[in-house]
Amino acid sequence: MIQPIIPETNMRAQNLFKSTNYRLFILLVIIFYLLVAYKSSGYHQEDEHYQLIEFANYKLGLVPENRLAWEFKEQIRPGFQPMICFYLLKGFHLVGIDDGYIITFLLRAISGLFSIFVIGKFVKVYKSNFGTSLQPCFIFLSYVLWFLPYINVRFSSETWSGLFFLLTLTIIEQFKNTEALKKYLFIGILLGISILFRYQSALLAVGIILWLLLIHKSKIKDVLTSAFIIFIVLCLGMVFDYWLYGEFTCTIYNYFNVNLIKGVSTSFGVSPFYEYIYYVITAPGPFGIFILLAFLVVSFYDPKHIIIWAIVPFILIHSLIPHKELRFLFPIANVVPFLIVYAFMITKNKLKDSTLLITNKPVSIIVLTLLLTINCTGLIAIASTGAGTKRTVVTEWIHRKYGTEKLNIIIVNVQNPYMDWGPPKNTYYSSSTVNLNYVNSIWQEDFLTHKKKGYKNLLVISDEDITGERAISLLKSFHLVKVYQNIPDFLSIVYRFYDPSMNDLRLNVYDFQ
Repeated sequence: MIQPIIPETNMRAQNLFKSTNYRLFILLVIIFYLLVAYKSSGYHQEDEHYQLIEFANYKLGLVPENRLAWEFKEQIRPGFQPMICFYLLKGFHLVGIDDGYIITFLLRAISGLFSIFVIGKFVKVYKSNFGTSLQPCFIFLSYVLWFLPYINVRFSSETWSGLFFLLTLTIIEQFKNTEALKKYLFIGILLGISILFRYQSALLAVGIILWLLLIHKSKIKDVLTSAFIIFIVLCLGMVFDYWLYGEFTCTIYNYFNVNLIKGVSTSFGVSPFYEYIYYVITAPGPFGIFILLAFLVVSFYDPKHIIIWAIVPFILIHSLIPHKELRFLFPIANVVPFLIVYAFMITKNKLKDSTLLITNKPVSIIVLTLLLTINCTGLIAIASTGAGTKRTVVTEWIHRKYGTEKLNIIIVNVQNPYMDWGPPKNTYYSSSTVNLNYVNSIWQEDFLTHKKKGYKNLLVISDEDITGERAISLLKSFHLVKVYQNIPDFLSIVYRFYDPSMNDLRLNVYDFQ
């Protein structure tokens, strides 16, 4: 059996993982991740729901084929994760859990708990890259760099693919001083599974394979073993695809044929080559510039590092593809804390004899305090509202508050939180149990005629449709009382500094009383 090699000088760090404080920290992390999973109602992007949960619901007989997303007909979605979802949903149904909001929370909770497990394995192995003074910072950021819990609770292909990529890095680092066959078998299995969750992660696999061959100087037969195992896992994926589609098909070929050769993905938007640089700088808030600088520092001073070799092809090829989305970077999000702390260590060593202001201890304390405050603010933000467009959290609140009551919901300016489309079918978040009434404005003369007798009448209205004090007075004259808003006031203030356009997503629910 392969045993990890643990330097004797690192025993103090080993004791850290056995300490009461560390266990308390992990308990708090678990509680926080579950809180984020609960509050992060809905999905970050539609694929998280329509190409996973609804495909599983189709196999459960709850959704007809003609109400599925177009990707089903094109057979471009791998069947692996929908199959996992299918059996999880089947288990939930067996124990009497049929509420869609509870089911999706449980899926996010499972993702969050698995993320904590994987991150724990990763930090336990990679902490040896740092001195004992930096290890607590590395551990802290690996779990709770502000945007990571939000990403890690997603039951999405990006998140799960990234977790198996992280496990691959863990295996390679843990067994870096051994060339046993078992090591390369595990590498192949984990990378293969990562690709089965999301085909674009093949780019991460290419980078790792090249690193093993050219930098680690692994034997060609060992590297070929990993590559062959990846191929076997992908072939096994065709069995899962058969389960989903009812016929043998090669979804990985279909995916690249439809999206790249036929160019269907470009119909969803085209962005310039540098778009991902923009995402990295802006999406994490004030941490963005530090992430970019960390990547540049590590790339310059340690260009042979496996993480650099893995993510550079991934980012480069994604940058060449016209259609770009922030979520496409999610599979590599969990290596960001390592890059930040590693880059800090490199910079500190390079500047240890420097008289620059940034080496001054009081200045460093002020900067770190500011960053910690920003990080805590971000953590509070992600634990305070729903995912993505933050609409589903409105429907969940209505569902929880009013249960089976007959509801008539007046919606201003087509701000429908239920997001009912034609195909694809929205099983969990549809308005099939409520009556919807659309109005252009609360000022229109027949506004009150949209109320229905015998129903609980609610109003859903965005901030931009409440145009000032006169509008607020009008709402009061209609005996409308605000009972819910999807973005809390304090978070709205945060958004003004982070991204003011986020406040455009705020919806308010009023009750006729």
